[in-house]
Amino acid sequence: SDALAKLDQIFVDTKFEFGYVTDASGTEKLIYMDEVGTPDSSRIWDGTAYRNGQIVENSKEDFRQVLLNTFPDPDILLNKDRMEERFALARDNELPQDVLMQISKVYTGIAEKITGEPITLSQNPKAEIIKILRNQYQLID
Repeated sequence: SDALAKLDQIFVDTKFEFGYVTDASGTEKLIYMDEVGTPDSSRIWDGTAYRNGQIVENSKEDFRQVLLNTFPDPDILLNKDRMEERFALARDNELPQDVLMQISKVYTGIAEKITGEPITLSQNPKAEIIKILRNQYQLID
Protein backbone atom coordinates (compact mmCIF):
# COMPACT_ATOMS: atom_id res chain seq x y z
CA SER A 1 0.00 0.00 0.00
CA ASP A 2 2.79 2.43 0.91
CA ALA A 3 4.74 1.62 -2.26
CA LEU A 4 1.65 2.15 -4.42
CA ALA A 5 0.83 5.43 -2.63
CA LYS A 6 4.25 6.76 -3.72
CA LEU A 7 3.10 6.10 -7.31
CA ASP A 8 -0.26 7.84 -6.72
CA GLN A 9 -2.11 4.52 -6.76
CA ILE A 10 -4.54 3.59 -3.99
CA PHE A 11 -4.39 0.01 -2.76
CA VAL A 12 -8.02 -0.48 -1.74
CA ASP A 13 -8.11 -4.15 -0.75
CA THR A 14 -6.94 -7.65 -1.64
CA LYS A 15 -8.01 -11.23 -1.08
CA PHE A 16 -6.21 -14.45 -0.25
CA GLU A 17 -7.28 -17.78 -1.77
CA PHE A 18 -6.03 -21.20 -0.68
CA GLY A 19 -6.86 -24.67 -1.88
CA TYR A 20 -5.78 -28.27 -1.69
CA VAL A 21 -4.08 -30.09 -4.57
CA THR A 22 -2.76 -33.60 -4.89
CA ASP A 23 0.75 -33.77 -6.33
CA ALA A 24 2.04 -36.45 -8.71
CA SER A 25 3.05 -38.68 -5.77
CA GLY A 26 -0.47 -38.57 -4.30
CA THR A 27 0.36 -36.21 -1.43
CA GLU A 28 -2.27 -33.58 -0.68
CA LYS A 29 -0.85 -30.08 -0.24
CA LEU A 30 -2.34 -26.77 0.83
CA ILE A 31 -1.28 -24.11 -1.65
CA TYR A 32 -1.87 -20.44 -2.15
CA MET A 33 -3.94 -20.13 -5.32
CA ASP A 34 -3.99 -16.44 -6.23
CA GLU A 35 -1.74 -13.44 -6.55
CA VAL A 36 -1.83 -11.09 -3.58
CA GLY A 37 -1.55 -7.41 -4.36
CA THR A 38 -2.06 -7.77 -8.11
CA PRO A 39 -4.94 -6.48 -10.22
CA ASP A 40 -6.27 -10.05 -10.25
CA SER A 41 -6.88 -10.22 -6.52
CA SER A 42 -6.94 -6.56 -5.52
CA ARG A 43 -8.58 -3.28 -6.25
CA ILE A 44 -6.03 -0.61 -7.11
CA TRP A 45 -7.38 2.84 -7.95
CA ASP A 46 -5.65 5.64 -9.80
CA GLY A 47 -5.05 8.48 -7.31
CA THR A 48 -5.52 11.40 -9.70
CA ALA A 49 -8.78 10.03 -11.06
CA TYR A 50 -10.03 9.34 -7.52
CA ARG A 51 -9.37 12.95 -6.43
CA ASN A 52 -11.34 14.07 -9.50
CA GLY A 53 -14.36 12.06 -8.39
CA GLN A 54 -13.73 9.07 -10.64
CA ILE A 55 -12.86 5.49 -9.89
CA VAL A 56 -10.34 4.21 -12.42
CA GLU A 57 -9.61 0.70 -11.29
CA ASN A 58 -6.55 -1.28 -12.31
CA SER A 59 -8.22 -4.66 -11.93
CA LYS A 60 -9.64 -7.63 -13.75
CA GLU A 61 -12.98 -5.82 -14.16
CA ASP A 62 -12.09 -5.03 -17.79
CA PHE A 63 -11.59 -8.74 -18.43
CA ARG A 64 -14.89 -9.55 -16.74
CA GLN A 65 -16.70 -7.02 -18.94
CA VAL A 66 -15.07 -8.40 -22.10
CA LEU A 67 -16.27 -11.88 -21.17
CA LEU A 68 -19.78 -10.68 -20.42
CA ASN A 69 -19.93 -8.82 -23.74
CA THR A 70 -18.33 -11.59 -25.81
CA PHE A 71 -20.72 -14.44 -25.13
CA PRO A 72 -24.41 -14.38 -26.09
CA ASP A 73 -25.71 -15.50 -22.68
CA PRO A 74 -23.75 -13.66 -19.95
CA ASP A 75 -25.94 -15.26 -17.27
CA ILE A 76 -23.84 -18.41 -17.68
CA LEU A 77 -20.89 -16.44 -16.32
CA LEU A 78 -22.85 -14.85 -13.51
CA ASN A 79 -25.10 -17.65 -12.29
CA LYS A 80 -23.38 -20.22 -10.06
CA ASP A 81 -26.26 -22.64 -10.68
CA ARG A 82 -25.04 -22.92 -14.29
CA MET A 83 -21.53 -24.20 -13.57
CA GLU A 84 -21.78 -27.12 -15.99
CA GLU A 85 -22.61 -24.70 -18.80
CA ARG A 86 -19.79 -22.42 -17.67
CA PHE A 87 -17.27 -25.27 -17.86
CA ALA A 88 -18.52 -26.14 -21.36
CA LEU A 89 -18.27 -22.50 -22.42
CA ALA A 90 -14.65 -22.34 -21.25
CA ARG A 91 -13.81 -25.68 -22.83
CA ASP A 92 -15.42 -24.98 -26.20
CA ASN A 93 -14.49 -21.32 -26.77
CA GLU A 94 -11.22 -19.52 -27.15
CA LEU A 95 -10.84 -15.77 -26.78
CA PRO A 96 -8.93 -14.11 -29.61
CA GLN A 97 -5.31 -13.36 -28.78
CA ASP A 98 -5.79 -9.62 -29.42
CA VAL A 99 -8.50 -9.55 -26.71
CA LEU A 100 -6.20 -11.32 -24.26
CA MET A 101 -3.35 -8.94 -25.07
CA GLN A 102 -5.65 -5.94 -24.55
CA ILE A 103 -6.60 -7.26 -21.11
CA SER A 104 -2.98 -8.02 -20.24
CA LYS A 105 -2.26 -4.28 -20.53
CA VAL A 106 -4.11 -3.78 -17.21
CA TYR A 107 -1.60 -6.07 -15.53
CA THR A 108 1.52 -4.93 -17.35
CA GLY A 109 0.53 -1.28 -16.93
CA ILE A 110 0.36 -1.44 -13.14
CA ALA A 111 3.47 -3.65 -12.99
CA GLU A 112 5.39 -1.09 -15.04
CA LYS A 113 4.19 1.71 -12.73
CA ILE A 114 5.36 -0.25 -9.69
CA THR A 115 8.72 -1.36 -11.04
CA GLY A 116 9.48 1.65 -13.21
CA GLU A 117 10.58 -0.82 -15.91
CA PRO A 118 8.96 -2.03 -19.11
CA ILE A 119 7.49 -5.53 -18.89
CA THR A 120 8.68 -8.01 -21.48
CA LEU A 121 6.08 -10.64 -22.24
CA SER A 122 7.09 -14.25 -22.65
CA GLN A 123 6.98 -15.79 -26.11
CA ASN A 124 5.41 -18.95 -24.68
CA PRO A 125 3.73 -18.30 -21.32
CA LYS A 126 1.79 -21.59 -21.41
CA ALA A 127 5.03 -23.60 -21.59
CA GLU A 128 6.51 -21.57 -18.72
CA ILE A 129 3.46 -22.16 -16.54
CA ILE A 130 3.48 -25.89 -17.25
CA LYS A 131 7.20 -26.04 -16.42
CA ILE A 132 6.62 -24.31 -13.07
CA LEU A 133 3.65 -26.56 -12.21
CA ARG A 134 5.74 -29.62 -13.08
CA ASN A 135 9.10 -28.68 -11.57
CA GLN A 136 8.21 -26.59 -8.55
CA TYR A 137 4.92 -28.14 -7.50
CA GLN A 138 4.97 -31.63 -9.06
CA LEU A 139 1.35 -31.13 -10.16
CA ILE A 140 1.95 -32.43 -13.69
CA ASP A 141 3.69 -35.65 -14.67
